[in-house]
Amino acid sequence: MTNSINKVAIIGGGAGGLVTLNEFLHTSKSGRSTITKDEEHHELPDEPAFEEIVVFEQNDSIGGVWNYTKKADEGFPTDVENYYSPLGIRPPRDPPTDLENTDSTKPVEVEAKQTHRWNTSGVYDGLYTNVPIPVMRFSSGPPVKSGVDCDFHPFVMHHHVLDYLKDFARINDLEKYIRFNSSIEQMYKDEASGKWVLTVVNTENGVERWYRETFDAVVVAVGKFNIPYFPKIPGLPEYSSRNGNVRHAKSYRNARDYKDKKVLIVGSNVSAVDMMQYLVPVCKEIHVSMNVSRIEDFNLEKSPAKNWIEEVLKNPEFGIKLHPKIHHFSQTYVRFHDGKQEHFDEVILATGYHTYYPFLNVPQNEGKEYAKILPSSEKDREGQLNIVRNLYLYTFAVGDPTLCHIGLPMTPLFFLLSEVSAIAIAGVWTNAKKLPPPEKQREWIEHYEELKRNGASLLMPDFALNLYNEIHSYSPKDRYNFFDTNGSVDIAAIKKASREYFYKVISGKLQPV
Repeated sequence: MTNSINKVAIIGGGAGGLVTLNEFLHTSKSGRSTITKDEEHHELPDEPAFEEIVVFEQNDSIGGVWNYTKKADEGFPTDVENYYSPLGIRPPRDPPTDLENTDSTKPVEVEAKQTHRWNTSGVYDGLYTNVPIPVMRFSSGPPVKSGVDCDFHPFVMHHHVLDYLKDFARINDLEKYIRFNSSIEQMYKDEASGKWVLTVVNTENGVERWYRETFDAVVVAVGKFNIPYFPKIPGLPEYSSRNGNVRHAKSYRNARDYKDKKVLIVGSNVSAVDMMQYLVPVCKEIHVSMNVSRIEDFNLEKSPAKNWIEEVLKNPEFGIKLHPKIHHFSQTYVRFHDGKQEHFDEVILATGYHTYYPFLNVPQNEGKEYAKILPSSEKDREGQLNIVRNLYLYTFAVGDPTLCHIGLPMTPLFFLLSEVSAIAIAGVWTNAKKLPPPEKQREWIEHYEELKRNGASLLMPDFALNLYNEIHSYSPKDRYNFFDTNGSVDIAAIKKASREYFYKVISGKLQPV
């Protein structure tokens, strides 16, 4: 099938959305890229591939997850009955009236309503990356400027990443394509016209401005760290409402807020351990509830990429007290599955995020498989939704390549894999490359799922690099491959450096600023 795509929407102005916009701008209608080598700036093509590109960003500035704000999302949503469901805590907003004849210049205006938005970043004070400078970047554009004051080389502080994204946008003049404070609330494909219909709301100064706009194709680049997962635990809403001391890790900002307090962290994955390096030096006590019924069942030997977590949690120098999963919350205490109970000053839910697209949850999309999202555990159908299916190369919706996704794989090569997905989309949408039939795409999805079931991980450099090269095979003509001129990632060296810094911070020998 030959694609005829002229008008494109990109949802999200973070790293994924910015690099997708840049890639599209540097691709010609004939399917040729002007990004032919690693340079800070590239000329635009004489005949651009797309007549119009619009980026919708829900906040007032670029950066996405790296757009640090001192203000955090609210704590536990005590007013939401189905707080464990993404649809419960972030339902799509219904438009105020018929939007048939509206557009961005003629919206319907209504008073803004107070709703749970979950649109602030989860970045906190002192956060530094666990990905080194050479791959914490795109294959074109400015260098990452860490500055001589950064004590975490080859890693960088979170504000260095945001500065890099701002430089990338400035050098490529990207912001003029972005509509800020604009959220997509509904999206579906009109069968008659073959166009994607987007319902947009721009919210500024207490006023919502609603309109509809149609596009030939859409890229979803909203990231994976927006909608927090609050686990369904008996008594949790009542406990939170009574004590006011429960929040998701996304709302954590500074260890000073927990000084001399007895803190329970629910969850024992990477985000939980990352916070501990700041909390251990200042808290009175740190307790961790793990997702096992018995402490003896906690074992990460089958996951070499995470076995350092067990090393940290069980290190006697840190005094971390371990518990199995929570049985229930009473009005004033927490009871665990082993029968023990404790009182806490603060409870942090380091339980991860839902992968969720509220704008696709509309009647017109019933029965459509634009992106299958399944619970992380088949045993818990009301648990965290974060297993994404039906995407070829983690990018193209099987059966309809005019809907694509950016930034889903969890890997140290996040920036480069986001970019290479954009490269492939540009190649396919300009007809420089052609996707295989849907049945072959489904075979690829099942093959990769089988590899992961057998222990393969995108945290493994060879696996991630092979995926990068496979996606890059769909690139526009002349688009250079980053790894043709750059070496692969030395994961062993990254782990060694990351471990050294972690122990310096948790022991108080190094304080990130």
